[in-house]
Amino acid sequence: MIYTISMVTENKPGVLNRITGLLTKRKINIENLNAYETKKPGVSQITLTGDINPEVIDTLVKQMDKIIEIINIKYHVAHR
Repeated sequence: MIYTISMVTENKPGVLNRITGLLTKRKINIENLNAYETKKPGVSQITLTGDINPEVIDTLVKQMDKIIEIINIKYHVAHR
């Protein structure tokens, strides 16, 4: 199933690497990725879309949420 995961993060080196590392461990392919700094200095918005097994999405998002720099995270089924 295709999910979109949206995160607000601190804009620090290595954050995107830690996020994509979790996806790599689970062999999840990223179909789309956007990352940009918000109007608030030092804060970024990262949105990614991937084909993720519904049985692991909750666990994956909980693992991502443990990344210290992630301020807020949410996900939903992507509409095509």
